[in-house]
Amino acid sequence: MQDTSFKFDLGHFRGTAQILLLSIMLPLLHGCGTETYEKRLNETSQYFAYVDTRNQALSGVWTSPTIKMRAPLEFQQMEAPNVPAPAATDESESPAPEPTPTIDPRQPDYADLVLPGLEGAWRTEVPVDLENDSAERPAYLYVLSNHALLQEKQKEDALNFFNNVNTQIANTFDLFLNPENFQTERFPKGKGYSNPKSFSVGIFEPEMPIDGVPYQLQIYLTESGDRQVVILLVIPKNIARESKLKEQMDYSLETVEFVNSASTGPSESTSF
Repeated sequence: MQDTSFKFDLGHFRGTAQILLLSIMLPLLHGCGTETYEKRLNETSQYFAYVDTRNQALSGVWTSPTIKMRAPLEFQQMEAPNVPAPAATDESESPAPEPTPTIDPRQPDYADLVLPGLEGAWRTEVPVDLENDSAERPAYLYVLSNHALLQEKQKEDALNFFNNVNTQIANTFDLFLNPENFQTERFPKGKGYSNPKSFSVGIFEPEMPIDGVPYQLQIYLTESGDRQVVILLVIPKNIARESKLKEQMDYSLETVEFVNSASTGPSESTSF
């Protein structure tokens, strides 16, 4: 005759053990879920805080034939010159006179410098620390590209665009710009929520002051295939701490994207 009481006790023990094990594991599992949820919630909160901070630092989207980007909020865009369309002429009439060269007001007026491939320009006033005082001085942002050269099938000049820009800046400010001294930087520099953008960066300080103040030139080079873009920032060297321009510029660079090569012209800035 089998001892059924022993089997009953063993089954009861096993059932009780399972209940005890579940009672221990459920809070642990609940704790893991809570921790994961809180981690995701915190990450989402950080993301929206980052987006809000960046939106407050930048203007709307600006698009050229080559890139789209968001300029620092402090800058105001300079208008491109209006180029009149050529008037229609009768073939029987004499040839139309050569059009008068158009002066581009976006080109630098503080130095004997003509920037090639100019697609966009911005200007602002920033506070500058002087020896015993402070003053407002202009800062400039330019976007240059080899788009026109590629459109005109000038392949060799297009591929030499970076060197051409650097040479013109060097000759104007009596600087020696060695591309080998440029440093590769990525934006965002730290943790960000967008794909990092890579630039070859050169920072130079001309000996000659502008309007009595030492300036700094920051040159950012980036390329995609045969397309080359130069972002040039010309700023006073001793910008006061209250200016947010440097922080805004970092945010701006991480928004730079090459547009579809089929694009043919700039569009108005829009916010998002």
